[in-house]
Amino acid sequence: MTIDKTVFIRVLGTALVASAISVSPAVQASETGAFVGGILAGKVVHNMKQRTEAEQQQAYYAQQQAQQPVQQAAPAASSQTTEQKLAELDKLAANGYITPAEYKAKRQAVLDSM
Repeated sequence: MTIDKTVFIRVLGTALVASAISVSPAVQASETGAFVGGILAGKVVHNMKQRTEAEQQQAYYAQQQAQQPVQQAAPAASSQTTEQKLAELDKLAANGYITPAEYKAKRQAVLDSM
């Protein structure tokens, strides 16, 4: 709430309270209750409106984000030479990290990529 609205509400409340004081006690109680109820109802409605606007804005941004295409990183270009790739395959096979069949297939793939 801005300062202007706060000042306005306080001045209005003061004026209503001052006018209610000059009225009989029974009327004063009912008008004061109506005034306070009106203020509370206004606050509740204002909060509901803000929450609804925030939810709509959040849904809009979620929809926009979902519509954006997902960019995948391009595969990195291999900076290894053919000799380095074959040497790495030899190490993997010698240490038992790949089977002889995998070694043969990978080695053929490296040679075919030349």
